[in-house]
Amino acid sequence: MAPTGALSAQSAESFAGESIALDVMTFNIRTAAGRDGEDAWPFRKELVAETIGRSNPHFVGLQEVLAEQIDFLEAALPQYRWLGVDRGLNGGTGLSEATPIFYRYEELVPLESGTFWLGDPPRDRFRGRARGRGGSRIVTWARFHHLATGQQIYVYNTHFTLREGPRQLESATRINEHIAAHPPGSAVIVMGDFNAVAESSDTWRVATSEGLLDAWDIAIERHGPTVTSNGFSAPPEWGEHRIDWILVGGSIEVLSISTIVHSVGGRYPSDHYPVLAALKVHPS
Repeated sequence: MAPTGALSAQSAESFAGESIALDVMTFNIRTAAGRDGEDAWPFRKELVAETIGRSNPHFVGLQEVLAEQIDFLEAALPQYRWLGVDRGLNGGTGLSEATPIFYRYEELVPLESGTFWLGDPPRDRFRGRARGRGGSRIVTWARFHHLATGQQIYVYNTHFTLREGPRQLESATRINEHIAAHPPGSAVIVMGDFNAVAESSDTWRVATSEGLLDAWDIAIERHGPTVTSNGFSAPPEWGEHRIDWILVGGSIEVLSISTIVHSVGGRYPSDHYPVLAALKVHPS
């Protein structure tokens, strides 16, 4: 696959034509099935919706999402529609999770979309049984049409397996292979909880080996901590543990990126901080 050539700030001026300003968020909202005591979903669901609504991004990639959480957010955030499927295919075996893409439907329309597994898919559609845990992870993707300009953007959202190693590397490779089938120079956004530390892990190196660039690295401005998994608490004063990424390819400039640290009364919306990027998509 040829490099997709995401823009640096220095090269953006060479593009002419109408560009799109897009805000993009990745957010692991923590499953409603977790045994989280005072941080359980019923006590923080309004805060999750508020956190998303405060930024009002054009795209939101969510991870660890169950049907009841989608239903709540769909009602609480009427400016959005969403697409995606449950990775357990309605099974009750512990594999249940969606990686939906929420999008502002008055500005963006999905032209095609799908979900693919990052391992063997469940062999039983009704019980959600998989050939080992590696078959449970998925990617939700879509090609969007921007109504005001006619430009098209590919958006991917995923949640990698917990342990670094061959499964994560294979997952990153599969995403790169899927992107390689798009027309050269396509605008691509890949976001998710990768369960691997950016810049220092083999997973990150494979994910960025075919042209995708880490929005944090190429952003003109960066805000917030370089830690994104938080255990429902404030960020530490030291260390780097950035496992929630936004990657970009094609003619995309990253104006700013932020780790959003927002709490109310000492309560955090999730055990991950959302990451928000302000992008400018130039005509390819």
